[in-house]
Amino acid sequence: MYCICCKKDKVTPFGDHPEITEEDLLWKNEKTKDDNFKTVNSEMVSNGIIHIIDAGYGSKNDGDQFIIAICDDCIKENVEEGTLLYFDNYMNSYFTKENIDKSKRTYRRRKNLDKLV
Repeated sequence: MYCICCKKDKVTPFGDHPEITEEDLLWKNEKTKDDNFKTVNSEMVSNGIIHIIDAGYGSKNDGDQFIIAICDDCIKENVEEGTLLYFDNYMNSYFTKENIDKSKRTYRRRKNLDKLV
């Protein structure tokens, strides 16, 4: 899938079955036995992140959902610039507070610099 930042086809989902195409994985929406849904959000992804995002109330796209991808290189660059903000690590919380604090500092710095210009 194409990265939303660099526009290169670098991010690839891969499922349990090689016969399933990338397109099928991107729009996968299977109901599980426990009445949840299995989507691309629960698939393995190579070289970045693919996720379904929801447009909330107030957006011109209220209620719409979009599949976006961002490659690892652009994640690193955009976190350093404060364009992409670090929120949490659901697998390991060892460096979470440090990463959140760093992201907040970068965000505040960028916002303050924008106000000066």
